Amino acid sequence: MTTFGTFFELGGRGVMEALGNVGLDYVIIDTEHGPFSDESVADYILAAERHGLLPFVRIGDTRRPYVLRMADIGARGLVVPNIRSIDQVKELVDAAKFAPIGSRGFCPNRTSAWGAQDWAADAESYMAQSNERLKVIPQCETIEALECVEEIAALEGVDGIFVGPFDLSIGMGVPLQLDHPDMLAAIERILAACKVAGKESYIFTSSIEDSRSWIERGFDSVTYSLDASILANAYKQAVAAIRNH
Repeated sequence: MTTFGTFFELGGRGVMEALGNVGLDYVIIDTEHGPFSDESVADYILAAERHGLLPFVRIGDTRRPYVLRMADIGARGLVVPNIRSIDQVKELVDAAKFAPIGSRGFCPNRTSAWGAQDWAADAESYMAQSNERLKVIPQCETIEALECVEEIAALEGVDGIFVGPFDLSIGMGVPLQLDHPDMLAAIERILAACKVAGKESYIFTSSIEDSRSWIERGFDSVTYSLDASILANAYKQAVAAIRNH
């Protein structure tokens, strides 16, 4: 079944609560571009959970402190931009997953009520279920990532690949020409790599038409636009319609 999400840029618990009532499956709290502290991310994760949204977080670095912090706060997925080598992805997986997949540091956290949840009753269960609960989703948005996307998708501990078409198009020399034949071929290559490896395929879209198109082509998940862009465009259209009546 196709899942749907959006990027969370505006901040505010009220925004997250509103998004939790529109039929989305997940939100991506954007700490790469958004002005969010660890404490505010923890609040947004809690608000998302209360409304049945999976809280993913886009982090800006693959190094252990960035990964572990969001994992312990309660992120259910880590979307990681600017991947340029297979070693970066291995570092990411190592920090995000417990043994035997990686070497994530052990500490009960709020996702298990600090060990009080039944599934966290023993270390083996806690680590295994934590590995299942936290998705590791590298972005393919650079030429370097595209060139080794099959290897990235095949790595144990990688749960999916997220296509960043805007940055990928810039890297390919066809900026924002998302229907360029080279871009379409690149996206199909990423999708094929995910299917061969049995991993989830995600793509960012900025229009309803593109969302429908990529669903028809076989993507598992569509991340449609940004909360701020949707809000601004809706008001722009409303104001224009009222003034021109």
